[in-house]
Amino acid sequence: MILSEFSRFLQEYYEENSPNSAKERKTPVFLLFFWVKNKLETPATTNIDKILQKEIYLAKNRAEDFFLIGKSPSGRKLIDALYNFALSFEQQQYARWIHERKPEDFKNC
Repeated sequence: MILSEFSRFLQEYYEENSPNSAKERKTPVFLLFFWVKNKLETPATTNIDKILQKEIYLAKNRAEDFFLIGKSPSGRKLIDALYNFALSFEQQQYARWIHERKPEDFKNC
């Protein structure tokens, strides 16, 4: 349920920001943090928001760096699952990109 909502968020982002767009595209791991941070800072409207707010804590250190902490073992598993999903999404994007390339594209490297 949570992974499917995050997946929809990623798909919408990458549909809006095509590879040829002028804006720099963000990585799925960065987007994961952005998505979770947004869900934690806004009032809960769905069950997914409530679960995220119950299971994950957003911490900030003196250097203004943010990081996610699981409040319980299930929260830590949730963070791990979301992170692994973001990494697999990034690997899938790379595989699609490399599949479209030809050997001639790498001659000048």
